[in-house]
Amino acid sequence: MNTSRFEQSLPGHIRAAAGVSPSSATNRKAWSGLSSAVMEQIADDWEKTKEAYVKGRQQHYFSAEFLQGRALLNNLTNLGLVEQAKEAMDGTGHELVDVLEAEHDAALGNGGLGRLAACFLDSAVTQDYPVTGYGLLYRYGLFRQSFDNGFQKEEPDAWMENGYDFIVRRASEQWRVHFDDMEVRAIPYDMPITGYGTSNVGTLRLWKAEPIDEFDYDAFNSQRFTEAIVEREKVMDICRVLYPNDTTYEGKVLRVRQQYFFVSASLQEMINSFLKHHGDDLTKFDDFNSIQLNDTHPVLAIPELLRILLDEHGMGWDEAWKVVTNTFAYTNHTTLAEALETWEVSIFQKLFWRLWELIAEIDRRFREDMAQRGLDQQRIEYMAPVSNGYVHMAWIASYAAYSINGVAALHTEIIKADTLSEWHEMWPEKFNNKTNGVTPRRWVDMCNPGLSALLTRLSGSDSWVTNLGELKELRKYADDDAVMNELMSIKKANKADFATWIHNHQGAEINPDTIFDVQIKRLHEYKRQLMNALYILDVYFRITEDGEEVPPRTFIFGAKAAPGYVRAKAIIK
Repeated sequence: MNTSRFEQSLPGHIRAAAGVSPSSATNRKAWSGLSSAVMEQIADDWEKTKEAYVKGRQQHYFSAEFLQGRALLNNLTNLGLVEQAKEAMDGTGHELVDVLEAEHDAALGNGGLGRLAACFLDSAVTQDYPVTGYGLLYRYGLFRQSFDNGFQKEEPDAWMENGYDFIVRRASEQWRVHFDDMEVRAIPYDMPITGYGTSNVGTLRLWKAEPIDEFDYDAFNSQRFTEAIVEREKVMDICRVLYPNDTTYEGKVLRVRQQYFFVSASLQEMINSFLKHHGDDLTKFDDFNSIQLNDTHPVLAIPELLRILLDEHGMGWDEAWKVVTNTFAYTNHTTLAEALETWEVSIFQKLFWRLWELIAEIDRRFREDMAQRGLDQQRIEYMAPVSNGYVHMAWIASYAAYSINGVAALHTEIIKADTLSEWHEMWPEKFNNKTNGVTPRRWVDMCNPGLSALLTRLSGSDSWVTNLGELKELRKYADDDAVMNELMSIKKANKADFATWIHNHQGAEINPDTIFDVQIKRLHEYKRQLMNALYILDVYFRITEDGEEVPPRTFIFGAKAAPGYVRAKAIIK
């Protein structure tokens, strides 16, 4: 990394972003300039990484959401440029911490599933694995949350309204996605994913839906202004909001439209790349490509790849199905079978009749296959991809995927014994575990610099950042009073910083000397926030009724409930 060039280029990048001198630029414009300087540093490695990926076997990670978090500090940390950035920003009259705070969080994710996807990409790039992420470029993401008398209110979160320097539009690599009622352009926007201590730079490719024609010029000139933009707005709806409310039929249609849009565009891109770099024998497609389905949202990729191979490249069914079943792997996130994703058959018939025909044929062949294996009719009906007027996305994934995993050892055992027990009984060799771990680059090294510095000093190097197992060697310090006192001082300072942050953002004053019980995650009626609320009541009554001595504590919640999730919103209230 050419650090001197980085520091020298920074003032020029800020001038270009702000149109004024660096000292006169706002923190947001300084962020843009610093981000552009980082992009300049990684551009050549990013290009080389892409060129290397296409030559061999690679994985494509399909996910409806990627909860990336703020990118600038993450990239500076991975590139070893934090101190240089501080010095360079000091030279422009800006504090790095204020500039970092000006970044708008990329609103592309929702909770654990999206954060797993982000951490997965970070880990793969850091370990030099050829993995590319594919998803949707949401204009508004989930939503911006506010409260009115304790009730959650949702407002659009226009996170990219002022531009985002870590995303590059690549209109020359666009594809067309066909629905029976419309055709849209899929424009790729690429976000670089830097690795820690490596020149490898991966890619998160996000698709944006744009109309074939911007608007009806004749209608506009005839003063039919609304009519002129109806089609454009209908297309833009596809990427307008992450997880639109699906309590209505039209909401469900939009969800399915979103899912098909991004998997179709991604598969077209992958097929084109294969033909360009490996020849026209698509029976070898799975030799060079693996697709990981992050939950059931991208499962439409299974019949879509089948359609492309059958209809556009003339394969027979058996040949195409072999490629499909050697290409897809499925990550299950849900232990409750009744909570797995299903959609009304009529939605598929409305949006893409051809895909519906292929799903129906998969269902017919599955039933025939299971009958030949001796399964009784009741079990076949339960496992069938299509039953009672619904398409079961998890059942399609479980049938077609060569690998099925949970996201923790216990979770995997539950899906083997319960959620997907029928499939495990039939194909035990498919099942394996991949623990849903979070990257220590962001969640320790970046967010807790005091602790990170202590761990590095005690370890003798920062190699623990890519191998957490090394921290076992530090157990010997558990009885070292000096080290333990330093650890507690770091923790106390972090709590004081957190208390200050809460006061600055919400006006609440909390005592950093109390026990902090912090829980920040998506709110559901069946998950841990509700358990924690009940625990608070239990502690309260132990104090007030039983006279128990309990150390003072502060409970801190951060949670969003889905807009249509009435009971979860009631729990927040």
